[in-house]
Amino acid sequence: MKLASHYIRLREKLPHVGEHQEQDILLDDIAAILDCTHRNAAMILKKMNSEGWLQWLPKRGRGNRSSLLFLTPTEDIILLLAKELVERKDLHGALEQMNVSSIPDSLKDHFHSWLNGHFGYSSEVRDSKRFDTLRFPLTQPIQSLDPAFTNFSTEGHLVNQLFDSLVRYNRLTQTIEPHLAHAWESSADRSAWTFYLRKGVMFHHGKELAAEDIRFTLERLKQSEARSLYRWVYRQIERVDIIDPLTLTVYLTEPNELFLQFMSTNRASIIPKDAYAGFSTEKEGKEAFARAPIGTGPFKLTYLDDSMCVLDAFPTYFQGRAHLDRVELWHVPDMQQQDRYRTLESFQIIHNYRLPDEAESPWHQVQQQGTTCKFVTFNLLKQGPLKDPAIREAVYAALDQRKLLELLDGDALYAADSFIRHTAINPPESDLAQVRSLIKQSGYAGERITLCTITHYERDALLVQTLLREAGLAVELSLLPVEEFKGERRLQADMLLFSIMLDNDTELRLIDLYKSMQHHLEPACKAAVEQFIAAALRESHREGRAGLLQSIERRLRDDHVLQWLYFKRLKTIYHSSVKGISLDSLDWVQFKNIWYKP
Repeated sequence: MKLASHYIRLREKLPHVGEHQEQDILLDDIAAILDCTHRNAAMILKKMNSEGWLQWLPKRGRGNRSSLLFLTPTEDIILLLAKELVERKDLHGALEQMNVSSIPDSLKDHFHSWLNGHFGYSSEVRDSKRFDTLRFPLTQPIQSLDPAFTNFSTEGHLVNQLFDSLVRYNRLTQTIEPHLAHAWESSADRSAWTFYLRKGVMFHHGKELAAEDIRFTLERLKQSEARSLYRWVYRQIERVDIIDPLTLTVYLTEPNELFLQFMSTNRASIIPKDAYAGFSTEKEGKEAFARAPIGTGPFKLTYLDDSMCVLDAFPTYFQGRAHLDRVELWHVPDMQQQDRYRTLESFQIIHNYRLPDEAESPWHQVQQQGTTCKFVTFNLLKQGPLKDPAIREAVYAALDQRKLLELLDGDALYAADSFIRHTAINPPESDLAQVRSLIKQSGYAGERITLCTITHYERDALLVQTLLREAGLAVELSLLPVEEFKGERRLQADMLLFSIMLDNDTELRLIDLYKSMQHHLEPACKAAVEQFIAAALRESHREGRAGLLQSIERRLRDDHVLQWLYFKRLKTIYHSSVKGISLDSLDWVQFKNIWYKP
């Protein structure tokens, strides 16, 4: 690999010398370029000569010019170096090599096709035992694997592989089932919950699970100042009393019919009491834990950097060892959908993907249960044109859902008019002239309107901006990183664009969304929303809670505070050789159950 780097450096420092163009040069000059001794420079040139990359005809005596003839294009050596870096698991370095602007697209395509061949299922014999690996690409980097602070579904899925919660939600029966806790009970008003833990459950670092770990986990959530999902539930935890090493009771400040549902989410994944051991401050411990987490899950983390995440099967997992020995996730940021399909045979499982019509029979498609809904909300606490309900109504009319779907031109998109009802609607046709007239009648005078979202949703924001500008609204974009969007900066904008995942935890997620929206609602609307939420948390029947959540929707719609855009239901495809496919609440395949038929 170092030899290739030396060749590339020579070509960079001698740009005027092309292939098969003889150049007289001193060995001292070569040594200076390579930053090495006269003797080492001679050895390097000899090796390159034997590789057939160049011809080096040395002349004896210092001061005598030797003859140098480059035979191999720099791009070919860069490709060779990139491949060597991949073999050494330095994917980041390999991609950096291939992102050089001088590399032709054909060579980049060749590299990506070669790289795709590394993904999928592989099996080898190690010490007379079969070792099975599943390797696949990710387009997003992994920022945190701390269950309390994940931001993207990829991170949430990996948390599900590394950690366990006290209970689990069964999608088929729509009931809560035992997991780390084999039994539980609650007070009549649902303000106190007692859990009974399984014996013999082990953390990845060898410690046995105990009630003190659950107390540490919940108190950590309660004390967190981060604006994270379900923060409102954390605030309801009054205290955790340990009855014995395997029994504990959680006391809440108010009744919550959904607390058990919360305890089934990956945000409530149990971490060990000594998670921060060995660090001088809690802050250092938290930062380290996010990159080197310890759980009880079917897989344990063995390697993580900016380009790769490696999970190995946890042999003493309390629900039985996984069939796979290893899962590797490689960060390939510029991998496009068309590249995936061109080399479909290199994969066995692809998430968030629609199987093209031309794909053949060995491939099966699973429609994911979770649905993502994109929406826009209005900041009514900011002084500006959107304080006027007539202008908000005009903005509603300008957000032409039919045209938005045409511009998106994606898979499984349909217009939305509710979070609760997931059926497709037929949005009305919009007359641009009528919309412009409505905006004019509303009293809008061309004031600037700021639309804020996260950088990940830039494309959606640009399309919304286009629709609103066509209607005559002066809309500017503000793109923020996820962590900044959670804070106060988003409240400087007039409109917010975001999404919600509606999966097993829909009720919790909707309440979390409405709690967040209260930061930019007018007092009367805010009070009404809070009243409906409080009633929902005391309602024991799912149908009753759904009705209360729909009441919140109606209030927000009537006040022109919330505008739905579209739903997107994605699919997972897998090859017929893959067995044991089942999807978790984030609609990723559960690695533990996967096995391959030879």
